[in-house]
Amino acid sequence: MRGKLSSAQLSDLLWQKLKQQHVWDHSEVVIIAHSLGGILTEEMLLNHPADAARVRFIVSYSTPHEGSFVASIAKIYDSDPLLSDLRSSNDNGFLIDLEDKWRSTQAVQKIHRYCAYETLDTSAGEGIGRYLGARTRVVTYYSATFGCDTDTPPQKIVADHVDIVRPASRSADAYTFFARVYQSNPIIQVVQSLRDNKISALYVDCNRTNTADDLQVPIALDPNLHEQLLSAQAELVDQDRVRDVTPPVVKKVDAFGIAHVSYSFKGAGRNLLLGCPAGHASVLVHFTVRSEVPLNN
Repeated sequence: MRGKLSSAQLSDLLWQKLKQQHVWDHSEVVIIAHSLGGILTEEMLLNHPADAARVRFIVSYSTPHEGSFVASIAKIYDSDPLLSDLRSSNDNGFLIDLEDKWRSTQAVQKIHRYCAYETLDTSAGEGIGRYLGARTRVVTYYSATFGCDTDTPPQKIVADHVDIVRPASRSADAYTFFARVYQSNPIIQVVQSLRDNKISALYVDCNRTNTADDLQVPIALDPNLHEQLLSAQAELVDQDRVRDVTPPVVKKVDAFGIAHVSYSFKGAGRNLLLGCPAGHASVLVHFTVRSEVPLNN
């Protein structure tokens, strides 16, 4: 099928392959792409917004966002439709349209694009190399970095177009670049946890009533984990010399960590032995909290 499929067809094949491998079953996905793979990845995500919502970031190595001079030359000798899509030209409608769609499509707005670029020319050889001269820069700095996130500078890789994705060791720039990006954008696991807070020393005199329509019970939330209060339940505990209890009810919860509780109870009546002693109870609230926990490397 080489030389007969368009970028649209190849991006659909890519999506199908990832689906077969259950990639889209994960809650979060990161993608590493090389050369044409970065273009196909963007087209794939634009065509599948539900799956795009799972992708946190893309790391592209020498992806020709503005086309490639090599593709422009090769198009003269080859009818491969991909060469038209990847040609380096100001009137490359495919790449211009792809970038315009990416910037205007809500489903991909939160996906970061980080880029690395080659700094060495590539020798003539097999594959696309058959269109090259003795040595040629396949993807320029400007093409490889166009449209990428500006908060993380593009990574310079001392390699040609082929070896840029063949790091010799974990200390190589191609490897450490991805590691830094991953550490800055860790995969997040959403978890729910139960926490308690007890409001104690709710005293009531003999034959009197202790009641509240809006007892505000807080729970500490960690902003670094983007914690939110999902729900809460309450109960009356530590009851001593009380009667006519109306069980506590959580009337509402605030996402930033407050449960609003109503309750009521009376103090016990007069006793021949103890006289008219005061009573007390506590309101115990069980909170369900949502947290976004970064996964370890």
